[in-house]
Amino acid sequence: MKIIVCVKQICHTYARTGQNPERHFLEPTDKIYRINPHDEMALELALRLKDSHDDTKIILLTLGPLIAEHELRRCLAMGADHLYGIKCIGRLDPWEKSAVLAKSIRQLAADMVLCGKESLDSQNGQVGAFLAHRLKVPLVSAITVLQILEGGSAAEVQRRCGRGTREVIQCPLPAVFTVERGPAVPRFPTHAAYQSALAYPIQEFTFADEKTLPRLIPKNTYPPRPRPRKVPAPDSAQEAYYRIEQLLTTSRVEKKGTVLTGSPENQVEGILAFLEKHGFLEAKKQTGNE
Repeated sequence: MKIIVCVKQICHTYARTGQNPERHFLEPTDKIYRINPHDEMALELALRLKDSHDDTKIILLTLGPLIAEHELRRCLAMGADHLYGIKCIGRLDPWEKSAVLAKSIRQLAADMVLCGKESLDSQNGQVGAFLAHRLKVPLVSAITVLQILEGGSAAEVQRRCGRGTREVIQCPLPAVFTVERGPAVPRFPTHAAYQSALAYPIQEFTFADEKTLPRLIPKNTYPPRPRPRKVPAPDSAQEAYYRIEQLLTTSRVEKKGTVLTGSPENQVEGILAFLEKHGFLEAKKQTGNE
């Protein structure tokens, strides 16, 4: 059995340390290049099939320039057999991506195609559906468990349906499966396997002469914004000034105090003076006078 795993290279923003607002307060060191996490989970499901079926071959297929080559080679070291890159010019929409991916998959003659449910950057989740449409094969989305039935002509998968519901589906092969991140964790490659993957020659597909008209035209792209900070509601029993102060300080009002020093007698006098100042001993004074 030949399994193709489509892996996407993404540029992930993890910090904003820049000072220039025109660059969205980003510096080159604020970005890391990695493999989409859902695609890593798809590779793990393929590797589990390979562990139980010796005749399984896994081919990695990526689109665009190799911006995360070290991570791609790490995927090879995890247990994949081959790695193909597809050269493309310019930015492609999901419909155009599915076109070039489908052409490559037809040339490789795969029995099964796995890809992530969505990417960490765009999160549109459209490429898998478009790819199944172009290949004219069944599609099952958001799977977490994958098994091959006896004979190898069908697969049994478990998918998430939302609200904690699980669904078990039997699907004929070939088919396209989009993978959801589940409780399983992708395996780690050994050092020897990674060193061997560094010397692997990456093969390429080129479809420069064939063009597909885009169906989605992006108007603007910008890096992700930082998540808003959760601020608890201010105490409604306080006056408006203190409520505004709590909002401006994220409900963390700085507490002020006085450090008492000297002999124990002097510290006791300081405590009594504080209590008298704030009215805690007023009732006791009246009681003593009576």
